[in-house]
Amino acid sequence: MTERKSSWLPPLGRNAWLVLGVNMLACLGSGLTMPFLIVYLHQVRGFTLPTAGMILGIVGVAGIITTPLTGPLIDRIGSLRAFIAGLLVAAVGVSAYTLATAVPTAILAAVVYGFASGLMWNGFATLLTHLVAPAERGSVFALRYMSANVAFGAGALISGFVTVSARPGPYVAILLADASSYLLFAVALIALRSVLAPSPAVATGEEPAPHGQRIGYRQVLRDRSLLGALLANSLLMVFALSQTNSAFAAWVTGDGGGTTRVVGFAFFLNITVLLFAQLPAIRLARERSRWGGAARAALFFAAAWLVLILPTTLSLHGLTRELLQIASLGIFALGEATLSPTLPALINDLAPERLRGRYNAIFSLSNQVGPILAPALAGFALGNGAGQPYFYGLAVACVAIAGLALLLRRVTPRPADLGIAREPAEVPADNVPVPTGSARH
Repeated sequence: MTERKSSWLPPLGRNAWLVLGVNMLACLGSGLTMPFLIVYLHQVRGFTLPTAGMILGIVGVAGIITTPLTGPLIDRIGSLRAFIAGLLVAAVGVSAYTLATAVPTAILAAVVYGFASGLMWNGFATLLTHLVAPAERGSVFALRYMSANVAFGAGALISGFVTVSARPGPYVAILLADASSYLLFAVALIALRSVLAPSPAVATGEEPAPHGQRIGYRQVLRDRSLLGALLANSLLMVFALSQTNSAFAAWVTGDGGGTTRVVGFAFFLNITVLLFAQLPAIRLARERSRWGGAARAALFFAAAWLVLILPTTLSLHGLTRELLQIASLGIFALGEATLSPTLPALINDLAPERLRGRYNAIFSLSNQVGPILAPALAGFALGNGAGQPYFYGLAVACVAIAGLALLLRRVTPRPADLGIAREPAEVPADNVPVPTGSARH
């Protein structure tokens, strides 16, 4: 225990670190392609901007439709197999964009990639819970969030130096590089499947359903603690996390009086703070209330929105205005670092093993609420000149979410809230837990 507390790196084990590292490469590939995909479809393939936007929107719609289906699939075939399948399907979907010279082909690529996204998210989340001891779930989910965001941002930065012109060559090469990153990840997991795969009992659901009873989402949604986590996560997505891509840049470059340069510096600061704050946040979160951590994160988000509109409130101009606008996303990153070890791990501690895929699927759906509602809310408010009241409203909403998190702590089992295994699990040298019947319940 002394060694555990003195080390800044959480003891995830060799296999978990390896998988997180390879996942960073895959996220780097996504960063190369996703930010500029709409530019590629418009400038290279000649689609109108509304058509290109509709094609990208299909990715999200396909993900929402197929995500509930991926939960039972993961519970049936196991997280490792499902995740490998998702990676292979994603490689096909990304590669199909290179052939998207007509709208139907582009739509097909979007549908395939959307299905793969749901399968990959749920499969990877479930796989990570099998690679670490129960006490390290918060750590591994936090590191996944941090590493994915840093890699994605680095990929976007690299891709920004590649000219997307009328010639398809440069961006097609980037798309193929992204597809290759998925394939390489899948090959690495296949090569390591003997050490990564959980025991056969866990891989197929270690405990059978009660005799004659069919387990479905109706049973899953009877879990009050799960419903509370879904509500809080959905609200955080709508009023905090999804607003950085919806309202922040529009406000800064509009009524906020800033420039695109300010937006760029703000997102660079956001990634930098997240990179340096994540390990301390993991250390502070260990064996502390996950709902308490979610509440603190919501207060950081509220503070970020207040700092963002402070220059307008106080009629500040020039460098002071720009510095405060940039600083707001730095504060926001502290909230992200604080939040990442909490709710995803809480969901998996609440989940019975045979339903883990379904629990992660439901949680993934709650992540989709923000990208759907946040742009609509932000567009309506900013388009009607109500930007300043809107950000005050976001801050108030985040404070209310903090209060909600503290209330939900009362209906959550203490072991799940604190990240403490209900029964001790035997953990070998590389920290891969050996399931022992009901140790995860």
